[in-house]
Amino acid sequence: MADTSSTLVVRRATEADAARVADMINTAFAEYHGKLAPAPSALAETAQSVAPQLASPAGGAVAVRLDAPAVIVGAVLFRPEDRDLYFGRLSVPLDQRRHGVAGALIRFVEDEARRRECAGIVLGVRLALPENQRLFARHGFAEVSRHAHDGYAQPTWIKMRKHLHWQRP
Repeated sequence: MADTSSTLVVRRATEADAARVADMINTAFAEYHGKLAPAPSALAETAQSVAPQLASPAGGAVAVRLDAPAVIVGAVLFRPEDRDLYFGRLSVPLDQRRHGVAGALIRFVEDEARRRECAGIVLGVRLALPENQRLFARHGFAEVSRHAHDGYAQPTWIKMRKHLHWQRP
């Protein structure tokens, strides 16, 4: 895997980014169309549905290549959940994967969670996507529970959590 983190910047997403974030989510999740049951709700995201998710106390981040500042190469959304910060819709298109984009977005969320003095970070990942489970495990996340989508008798997704160690300044 090539480390391109020196050419990548991650910044907080603004409402002006909503359409590009929605496009990024739809592009990144398109590979799962017709392959996951239930179908990913991420494929229904629009600028109108993303914009409120970017407003405080929730938020999001975008990854931008420094050599192409107008091009977003990844996105993530987050929101408070109990004492943790939940993140979802981690989106990196196929041609940008294995270049450190997902890791940079996860680190941004972790830094945001520490800034907010959260106890940890949580996410949901489909059982049918073991490669995504391995990605999160490499970043320190562990399975805490299994859940079923509405209408399903057996678990379809895993809740994963990373406990944060931090000190107040």
